[in-house]
Amino acid sequence: MNRFIVIDLETTGNQPEHGDSIIQIGAVTIDDGKITDRYSTLVNPLRPIPPGITALTGITDEMVADAPVLEEVLPRLLRMLDQRTFVAHHASFDLSFLQEALRSQGYYTFAGYVLDTVELARVLFPTLGSYRLVELADEFAIPHEHPHRADSDALATAQLFLRMLQFLHQLPLVTIQRLQRLMSTFRSDVGELLHAIEREKRGEAAEQEAHPAAAAQADSWDIYRQFALRPRPAKERQEQRGEWSSFEWDLFLEQLLGEAGWLAQANPGYERRETQEAMMRAIFAAMQDGQHLLVEAGTGTGKTIGYLVPAIFWAKQQQEQVVISTHTIHLQDQLFHQELPVLQAALPFSFSASLLKGRGNYLCLRKLEQQLNDGSQDTHELQLTKAQLVSWLAQTETGDVEELNLSPVGQLFWQQVKSDVHSCMHRHCPWFSRCYYFRAREAAKEADLVIVNHALLLNDLEADKRILPPYQVAIVDEAHQLEEVASQQLGAQYSTARLSQLVDRLATGDEHDLLNRLCAAAAEWLPELAAALAAGLRRLEECALHSRDCMQRWASQLHSWAVGQGGEQTDAGRVAVRYQPDALAGKGERLRRETRQLVEALVAHGQELERWLALLNEQGETPPYGLRSLLTDAAGLVDDLAAAADTLFFLLVQGSADYVYWLELETRSPRKHVYLYAAPLDVAGVLADKLFAEKRSVTLASATLTVKNSFHYFLERHGLDQTERYRTLTLPSPFAYAEQGVILLPADFPALGKDSEETFRDAVIQGCADVIRAAAGRTLILFTSYAMLRSVYDGLKEVLDGEGYALLGHGIDSQNRSKLVRKFRRQPKAVLLGASSFWEGVDIPGEALSCVVIVRLPFQPPNQPLLQGRSDKLKAARKNPFLSLSLPHAVIRFKQGLGRLIRHHTDKGVIVVFDSRIVESRYGQAFLASLPPYRIETGPWSELRQRISSFLAGMQPDQDS
Repeated sequence: MNRFIVIDLETTGNQPEHGDSIIQIGAVTIDDGKITDRYSTLVNPLRPIPPGITALTGITDEMVADAPVLEEVLPRLLRMLDQRTFVAHHASFDLSFLQEALRSQGYYTFAGYVLDTVELARVLFPTLGSYRLVELADEFAIPHEHPHRADSDALATAQLFLRMLQFLHQLPLVTIQRLQRLMSTFRSDVGELLHAIEREKRGEAAEQEAHPAAAAQADSWDIYRQFALRPRPAKERQEQRGEWSSFEWDLFLEQLLGEAGWLAQANPGYERRETQEAMMRAIFAAMQDGQHLLVEAGTGTGKTIGYLVPAIFWAKQQQEQVVISTHTIHLQDQLFHQELPVLQAALPFSFSASLLKGRGNYLCLRKLEQQLNDGSQDTHELQLTKAQLVSWLAQTETGDVEELNLSPVGQLFWQQVKSDVHSCMHRHCPWFSRCYYFRAREAAKEADLVIVNHALLLNDLEADKRILPPYQVAIVDEAHQLEEVASQQLGAQYSTARLSQLVDRLATGDEHDLLNRLCAAAAEWLPELAAALAAGLRRLEECALHSRDCMQRWASQLHSWAVGQGGEQTDAGRVAVRYQPDALAGKGERLRRETRQLVEALVAHGQELERWLALLNEQGETPPYGLRSLLTDAAGLVDDLAAAADTLFFLLVQGSADYVYWLELETRSPRKHVYLYAAPLDVAGVLADKLFAEKRSVTLASATLTVKNSFHYFLERHGLDQTERYRTLTLPSPFAYAEQGVILLPADFPALGKDSEETFRDAVIQGCADVIRAAAGRTLILFTSYAMLRSVYDGLKEVLDGEGYALLGHGIDSQNRSKLVRKFRRQPKAVLLGASSFWEGVDIPGEALSCVVIVRLPFQPPNQPLLQGRSDKLKAARKNPFLSLSLPHAVIRFKQGLGRLIRHHTDKGVIVVFDSRIVESRYGQAFLASLPPYRIETGPWSELRQRISSFLAGMQPDQDS
């Protein structure tokens, strides 16, 4: 298989069988790894081209009026097709139009091999965020000037396919063979391509035996148990910059930060910043004095380097580890791969850093091997997921799921192959020396800095410090998120979907089920136990049926009860219902009874499974590896059953006055899943006792910790008001906000609560359109509600139709924030509409972002269960929940939203707030008093909107107007 034709077709629609026609053909031939011919032509479809197709492709009726018709172009295309493999991006689409065209002109349909570059890209490049052709071309630096034009698409696909062929030839033989076994359900003939490559590689293997140099190159893979892994990086590969010597802190800082210092030498654009240096000194002083430190460091202070430098110095000087925690796994990766290398290049001595995540983020190689060898018949999507993981093994050094782009089916499969404490064989596992999780743990034990996320930091506190290496000094970045993460990690969650998956894993109806495979393997090892094992399996089958019956009755009752409670719909499309387990009455009491019966069934099931496993565990001999592996997974099921029973009992029967309980019910899905939650009313006590009281020094850093220049809210919510062992520091941003930006507050906008929701929405749509036109796109619009986002998105589509603006809606055009931000940066006249996560962590410096619109002040919905529960507690303590909780939270969120605009000292921009409460309400002063020193202007919107284009053009507004 070495002759290919890559084809792309532009058409009038997507239904060739219903009259849609080809309007452009692009074809590229590849022979022996090289492009040998190209052909493109417009085609007259003998019918009007729909406006939507013209908008997408740029092809008009006028352009095809004099183009050849289909019967004139097919002969040339058929000559190119002869004896070649058909290749296309989304091959089924292009092939269906080609086959219909051939049939309509009386030709035989194409009967050769077909390859789909989407399917192949998903297998070979499982870490990419998107498999759209334009995104793939961008990833591999392939020129692609005219997306959705057949000639450009075909050439880009051909060059992409050549990259894929090159990548396949670089993979080791065992990986090619593994992939071949997973191709039975693939929609294209990838298996034939792999078979051809396997033949070539077998020839190469024979050559390697005769040529030692070639064999040495093959040894670059870690081939083990018929898998090819990317070898672990050798420690000696890391550049050694010299050994630590006893630096004095002040002299060290001067050598680092001076005009000709280490940072300036390593980074020519580096500028010394007083605020950054003040942060370094304050953090190190807190470490020395055994104090906790709260640092609000404004945008542009160089916060990350500001805390990394004292952390590294302390770790080297004291020969003890420093833990650095940030909010998300994404920020962890950014810190490790982007920020730390700056200092590794600058400092004259070596230091080590390690990235550690929660155990479930790492692949278990034993489980993957078992899944690949179980012989079950899988769906196409599941086989594709398995192929992705086999390919990924040859590419990953970490085994971290964050590297992968998995489909929903793939995400479910990950739950079966992730590392897990309940099903780990530890040193008895043949994969132990290569285990990604234990490698990460070992690296963390030896590192100077251990980079974690808030969830893992808090899990370590709950697990009596058995996860992280011992530490006394920590730095918590993005500290404004700590309370929210603590509420999640110190609470409990379960769902009907999760329980259903557990019960499915306990099934015994199929020979490929875990317990059936275990029984067969055990009977083969100890034939004398075969009868007892079979009898035990029959009892487990009865338990499984009973557990499933109880689960189905319980889930049905839970769903019925939840629907009956009403509840408000969340932005995620779920209905949220707050409840108290020990106060359920009526149908709720029946739900409690069903829950008790379910818990009893799960406990009994676990006990029966434990007794069955004891038949084997009590044998004197050590079982063979395959059986031990199955036994370990079955023992994990015992633990999972116990955990499910305990959690459900706590969530629906036992209850506690110290927790808020609620459930969420899916409304946009036929699956009827219910999600149960419990969160502590107060996390301050846990943080005070388990973190701040036990650690020498914890630095909490963020750009937003204060409300009206006071740390009081943060201190109280995190338990630091219970100790005197803390300091605070506020570092202003170095940006000239009054010159770089302006905040516009329309005085005549419809008022929330006074005017109707429809009136406010219509005004927002028109106001956003005014901003977009004045800024030529380049606008980020922030929402507190997905419903409002969707409504404004639809309105702007209509109002701005034909003006060339690229609207990008979160949850509409994509769920992936990173992908939307990349599109926004790349596309001219782009407008990004975001909610929730877009209020922070979005960094778009430069002219790509010139305006930020805040539609509403970011108060949490008053019906949010956790907010309700905490408000009730404050009321009981005779405190005002709005002033003590809702308002400070909204102010900090508001500050985060404003921080999206000015990211560099050369940035300029305009902020517009359409919520008139910021100037009309008494509490609006709390927002205004917490702002950076922007220039603020109010007045009629008809006047304010005229300021935008002139300000962005560099003309300062008249001071007197």
